[in-house]
Amino acid sequence: MPVVWSGLRELMEEIRTLPETLTGEAAHLVDGAANAAKVDIAAAYPWRTGDLRKKTTVVPLAKKGLIVGAVVKNTSKLATIFENGTQARHTELGAARGSMPPGHVFVPRIVKARRALLQQLKAMVTRHGAVVSGDA
Repeated sequence: MPVVWSGLRELMEEIRTLPETLTGEAAHLVDGAANAAKVDIAAAYPWRTGDLRKKTTVVPLAKKGLIVGAVVKNTSKLATIFENGTQARHTELGAARGSMPPGHVFVPRIVKARRALLQQLKAMVTRHGAVVSGDA
């Protein structure tokens, strides 16, 4: 008995265009997540650190084929010191100049934003018919 495929041409066209469709949709999700992370990070810096807030930026990566991305970064000279803190300092005479405790603002918020983005991407590919298992 011969097999008759109904809608095979449409299915093949959908399979052919699916990567571009997913890439376009993923690009919007990535940009949104990066900008949301930037706002969250800037809002978490203390009021006296205007330089840290102003220099928190999002740099979109150039879209190459099916690859999309964005980088959230802080170009302030104080960013590493604020995030990681400093050791106790002393003068040559032994006078204590104190230490700065770590701020832990940037990294935890980036981790949170990345997890949320992965859940959005998982939901996106599930909507398009893929089966996703496991969590990152």
